[in-house]
Amino acid sequence: MSSIPTENLPPTTSIILPYEEFQYDENKKLGNANGNFYQRKPGVENVHDGQIMIRLKKKRFVILDYGYVPSKEEHEMAKTIPHVSIPKGAGVAKCNTQGCERIGVPIMLYDSDPDEPPSLYLRGGLCFSCQRNLNEKRRTNKKRKKSECIDREDEVGAVPESKDFPAGQFLADVASYPPTTLNRVRANGEFIDLDSDAIIINGPVDGTRKRGPGYQHGEIRNDILGYVREISEEAKTLMAHGSLSPGQV
Repeated sequence: MSSIPTENLPPTTSIILPYEEFQYDENKKLGNANGNFYQRKPGVENVHDGQIMIRLKKKRFVILDYGYVPSKEEHEMAKTIPHVSIPKGAGVAKCNTQGCERIGVPIMLYDSDPDEPPSLYLRGGLCFSCQRNLNEKRRTNKKRKKSECIDREDEVGAVPESKDFPAGQFLADVASYPPTTLNRVRANGEFIDLDSDAIIINGPVDGTRKRGPGYQHGEIRNDILGYVREISEEAKTLMAHGSLSPGQV
């Protein structure tokens, strides 16, 4: 934090922050990329992170002050000002990170889009430094998982296109392709290995019900047995007609 340049601004004395006071900072110093931040007032080592302007998504930005303790009157005043928010513990509650002594709940002096959900910096219970580090870890893990998924998809391969395989053709016909192209599928973000002769049903079967109150494993078992009996009877009927000539079917 000490490497971030700050202006020689006076200490915060009110929750009312005129737009003219930070307009230049928002236009010239903050930048437009999501995640950018500019420290308007310095923090105190191991006490609080000062006053910080943060760029969020859709060019939204907020100004948070970790070093100001609001009065009871200001708590009531904030309820009447949409772009100002004073959560419980603001300026007093310590950071939730074990071993961190800095203030973890700031005052929001300004929110450019107060109709949006509160920023995680305001409701996360962490000081700015810890919340920033947590965000970076999540971003790194997300990139790593995405990279791993891409690598695994490259290993799986894809079903080749062919004029002999028009849209809507029964899925079982895909079994004519090499088995290695059908041994893995992706479902709900995970890869599942299947046998080469597996049939994939895309979507629920007509007439099926979702497990819930009044429809648990016992009822599901009975329904499955009923489906099996119906399929068995249909198979017997088809086999009985198998001896008929094509013109008689």
